[in-house]
Amino acid sequence: MKIVGMLPFLEDAEIKELVDSILNNEIDKTKLCTFALLPFIEAEDIDRLFKAALEKKIDANPAGFLPFIEESSLKALIERINAGEDVGISIETLMPFLEADQIKEIFKSVLEDAKKKPE
Repeated sequence: MKIVGMLPFLEDAEIKELVDSILNNEIDKTKLCTFALLPFIEAEDIDRLFKAALEKKIDANPAGFLPFIEESSLKALIERINAGEDVGISIETLMPFLEADQIKEIFKSVLEDAKKKPE
């Protein structure tokens, strides 16, 4: 039996054990896709996996976590991008997950950068 088929039936302790195993790189990626877990795990564990993916500690594209991460993690990510840090996720990829005010703020910044500078 595959782990993914068991996910809806696992208790919190087993899910935590599975997340820890992923974070410790103990799971064969061909046996379980990290993203298959996301609907079944707590926000805290999603955040742990997301941060590990951003830091390249696990083999998972950080953008795959975007539909599941908490607002605070999204804001922190935007701050890192705005500070010029390369997090491996473009602002364009983030757009569908942003609030209207966040998009307006980004637009203002991009518009200022696009304007011709006086000579």
